Amino acid sequence: MKLAIIQIALGALVIGLLVWFIGWVEPDYSSYTRLIEGIEVELLPVPGWVMGVVFWKVVSFLLGLAILSCGIVQYTRASRRLV
Repeated sequence: MKLAIIQIALGALVIGLLVWFIGWVEPDYSSYTRLIEGIEVELLPVPGWVMGVVFWKVVSFLLGLAILSCGIVQYTRASRRLV
């Protein structure tokens, strides 16, 4: 029963931290211009980096959802056995 509660809390924590990162911490990945030695240069983000961050966010969400759902299933099964 305690393990199920810990799993539910951990899954909620992973999803909550992901939402916090996306909402408040994540930088803007668009291009920006910079003046280098008097020449205006447009700097673009590395496409592999952006795709890596998107992949990391999707995997983190799915992992948090899996942990949360396993904890809920374990909690409901444990509560049925106690009654």
